[in-house]
Parts: sequence; C-alpha cells; structure tokens
Amino acid sequence: MSALQSLRTAFGSLASSPVLFLAGLAYAVVVLPQSVLPLAGMQLAGSALQLLTFFVTPFLIAGIIGMAAEATAGGDTSLSTLTRVGKDRYVPLLIAKFVQIGVYIAYAIAAGIVALIVAAIGFVAGVPLLAGLALLLFFLGALVLQFFIQFFPVAVALDDADAIDSFRVSLRLVRENLLSTLGYTVLTFLVTAAVSLVTAGPIYYQQIQTLSQMQEMQQGGATPGFGPGGMPTGMEMFQFSTAEILLIALISLASMMLVFTFRQTYATAFYEDHVPPLGPEDPGSTTDAPGAVGADELDATADDGWNTERANETDDGWATDADDAGDRADDRFGEDRTDDHSDDRSNDRF
Repeated sequence: MSALQSLRTAFGSLASSPVLFLAGLAYAVVVLPQSVLPLAGMQLAGSALQLLTFFVTPFLIAGIIGMAAEATAGGDTSLSTLTRVGKDRYVPLLIAKFVQIGVYIAYAIAAGIVALIVAAIGFVAGVPLLAGLALLLFFLGALVLQFFIQFFPVAVALDDADAIDSFRVSLRLVRENLLSTLGYTVLTFLVTAAVSLVTAGPIYYQQIQTLSQMQEMQQGGATPGFGPGGMPTGMEMFQFSTAEILLIALISLASMMLVFTFRQTYATAFYEDHVPPLGPEDPGSTTDAPGAVGADELDATADDGWNTERANETDDGWATDADDAGDRADDRFGEDRTDDHSDDRSNDRF
C-alpha cells in the first residue's frame, strides 16, 4: 500500500475518533513545561522536567497507539484503551527507548571517530572542504538510522514485541517498503513542519529581531555589560514577557497535541498496512507468506507422505499466516472484534 492510502486512513480515523486528540492533549500537557520554562530563563528546571517526562511518555505513546489501532480498524476507541495498553506495554517501551539511546550513542561514537579522522586528513592535506563533508555525512547517517528504526514504538505497543524484536521488525518493515516508507517520512515531515511553524514562527522572529538589534549595538561601538544575574545585558532581550510566554504556551499546547496525535495515528496506520509478520524470515518459502508450504513442494514430495501430512495440518490452521493475522487482530487488545472492516484489514495485513 502507498503512504497516501495510509494517510487517508489516518485522517479518517482522526475524524471519526476525535477522542484521540484527548490522548494527544495529555501528552502535550506533560511535555509542555520542559519547553516553556527555558523561555522564562529556567533552563535547569526545564532539563530536570525533560528527564522526568522521559519516564512518563512511554505510557502515553503506547496508549495512543493502541487507541489508533482500534480507530484505524474501523471500530470505536476510548481512553480506557489508553490506560490498558499504556499499562501493559509501558515497561517494554521504556526499555526500548533506553535501547534507542544506546544505539544513538554507539553510532555517535563510531561515526564521530570516523568523521574526526576524515576531518583531520582534510586539514592536513589542505582540503578543509573534506571536514565539512565528514560532518554532513555524520548527520546524514543519523537521519538514515532514525529512518530505519522509527517504527519500534508501534511494534512494541501492537505486536507485544520486546525491545530487541521491535527494532528488528522496524528494520524489516522499512527494508521491504523503502519507497513507501520514504513517502511516509516526507509526508509526516511536511505536516509536522506546517503545524509546528505556527509555534516556531513567533519565536524565530523575535530572536532574529534581537540578533539584529545586538548587531546594530556592536556596529555603533556599544559593548554589552552584565546584569545583576551575571547575564550579558544584550542577552536579556532574548527573555520573553509573561504575556508572551503564556501565548507561546497555548500555541505550543495546541501544536504538540495536533502533531503528536497525527504522527502516532499515521504511524499506526502505515505500520498496520505494511508490517511483516513477527518471527524469522523464511527465504526458502515459495509463497508470499513466510513459512507457508509451496504448492510445487507438496506435489514433488507427496509420495513420501510427510508433505501430505504437513499440507493437511496447514488446512487445519497449523501454518496459515492469514489465520494467524486474524488471531493477532482479534487478541491484540483482549477484545472480540466483529467489525467486517476490521477483519478485512487484518486479512490484508500480510
């Protein structure tokens, strides 16, 4: 399926289940203080809250993904799903986020060493452009890494994957759907940027104006002094008034609610449309479904009876991926789903 089809599913789910935005609002309320406090000059408090919210957000992320899965399947959802799935998948998702940090640190160390070596060679050889190229490749590699592991929270929340399996599922999904995932990433970025611009615009505008005023002061021969708190007087212009902070907080709250809800719903819809089955890949399979028995294999070895028995077991439901997919869709949240649309999406998933 294309990224556009998943996008339509996501928008349809948001329109039919506006309760998803309440979950997004809860996330925004938790995250907002760490973004607003630095605007008031309380950087330390913002950093402390950022550490605290790291342990809270996995509950909300898993919960809204569970709600989005019910909504995208064509059924109703509620905040009870948020609490149920959030509690059930909190610990695995928290561990997965620690693994994510470990992966980023490992990449930063390995790629950073390579980038420094290349930059040093560039300076020694008299080619400083090589240092800039090394830095560019470093950040490009980080983007590629994020591109391949971006679906691990959905794998944890929906498929009961552990911390390691969730990254494996994400890698496999992206590898098998490169173009669709690229389209999904671009569309997610465009929608997120359009919504976030409402918040970032006023902040960037004031900072640009402040920098312009400081440049004019320096060109006029004025040197900034230091205020009572030890802060350069020129930097005081970067501080926002109480009214400005309240306005930015309200805009940020709405922006984060919309962005978070959209991103998680779209990620869930895309994942459901493209996810590979959990378990090892079966390169010897002759059918589209991993682990299924090929017709040619049955015909070629039917005389010895072994494959005939295996075929019978397959008919009984022992190795049919379609039945497994249906069971996973029915059992995912411990509820009976009788909606025809949900069954169709479950059968089409693999």
